[in-house]
Amino acid sequence: MDQAMKKLHNWQTMERPAAVIGKPARPIAGDTETQTTEWFTAEAGRASAGVWQATAGVFRSDTTGYIEFCHIIEGHCRVVDPDGTVHVLKAGDSFVMPEGYKGHWEVDDFVKKCYFVSVVAP
Repeated sequence: MDQAMKKLHNWQTMERPAAVIGKPARPIAGDTETQTTEWFTAEAGRASAGVWQATAGVFRSDTTGYIEFCHIIEGHCRVVDPDGTVHVLKAGDSFVMPEGYKGHWEVDDFVKKCYFVSVVAP
């Protein structure tokens, strides 16, 4: 069976994709600006990875339909669970938001993360 050759996606040597500037889909407070650079997508968009950053503000997170792994690479924030549990996150911290997670982010100044998203099969 002939299979297409798969290659490593090395972000340091790849041409930088265009960043998308935007706003959180579910803002709570502040005038947050986000920037997303998607470095990798596969499986017809069911898996993706990239770098995301946000300025100060508070906004909801809703991972209905997907799982997201995050690694904070710069800055700090708090992610608050629906029950009120506060997770203080800073550069070097990693975490997973399971499918259906509905918490919120609190960014005092700036946060930047590397992410991997996998869509959950229906």
